[in-house]
Amino acid sequence: MKLIEIRSKIEDFVSERYDESGGFKMSPVDYPNSTATYCALAILQNIGIDFKDKDKCVDWLVNSKINSLYSLYFSIEGLRLLGKNEKAKEKAIQNLDTIRKGMTFLKKRKVYEFEQEFKKVYYISELSVAASIVFDEKVLKEMTKHQNEDGGFGMEDHSTITSTHYSLKTLQNLNKIDQLNRKGALKYIRKCEKPEGGFVTRPENILPYIEYTYYGVDSLEALGESVNFHEEHLRFVINCLNRDGGFRRTPILGISSIENVYYATSILRKLNVEKFFY
Repeated sequence: MKLIEIRSKIEDFVSERYDESGGFKMSPVDYPNSTATYCALAILQNIGIDFKDKDKCVDWLVNSKINSLYSLYFSIEGLRLLGKNEKAKEKAIQNLDTIRKGMTFLKKRKVYEFEQEFKKVYYISELSVAASIVFDEKVLKEMTKHQNEDGGFGMEDHSTITSTHYSLKTLQNLNKIDQLNRKGALKYIRKCEKPEGGFVTRPENILPYIEYTYYGVDSLEALGESVNFHEEHLRFVINCLNRDGGFRRTPILGISSIENVYYATSILRKLNVEKFFY
C-alpha cells in the first residue's frame, strides 16, 4: 500500500470520530472526550492534514468539563496543539487545585500502579509549565530515586519502558535531564529495542507493542539519540494497520483504537516514514 493511501485511510478513521459539537470520540458511537480530541488533533498533525473546524474545537476544549487530572491534561494539550497557548494557560490556572493536588509521587505495590504514578507526574510537569507554576522539587527527587540498577525506572528491580519514558519526559520538561544516570537509561532502552522491529516493555520480553515502540522512540529522542533499526520499526508499525484505517497493538491481531493511531502516526513522523515508503 502506498503512503498516500495509508494517510487517506487514517484521515477517514479520524473523521468518523468527529462530533459536530467540536470534539472527537473514541468510537463513532461514543460521546466526545478530551483524550480522543487530543489524539485526533495530534494524528491529523502527524499526517499533515489541516483540521478545518479549529474554532469549534477550541470552544469545545475551553468549555469541556474537567473531572480528573487526565481530562485537564488532554484539554490543555489539545488547546496547545491548536496554537491557543493563552487559552490553555487560562484553563490551567482555573484548575490550579487539581494540579497542586496531583503534585505527588506515591510508592505503589504493583508494576502497573507504579507506571501510572510516573505518567501522572509527567502530566503534572506539563500542566505546571502550561500554568507557569513552580514544580515541587521534592516530587522530582522522589521520582528519580526509582531509577534501578539496570538503568530503567520503575518498581524496585522491575523497570519498564513505560516508567522510563515518562520519567525521561518529565525531566526533559523541567530541564532536569542531567539528574538521571543517562548512560544507564540509554542502555536499558537499547535492550528493549528489537532488531526485527518494535520495542518491548522489558528486555526479557519477546512481543513488541505499538505503545512500547512509541515510548522507546520518544525516549531516545529525549536523550538526543536515534533508533538502531529505522526501517524495521517502520515496517512493524505499518504491519499494525487495520483495514478500517486504525492500528492494532501488534502485527498479529487486535482492534483499532484512536490511541493506537496516535502512537503509530507519531512513530511514523518521528522516523521520517517518507524516506522508506513511497
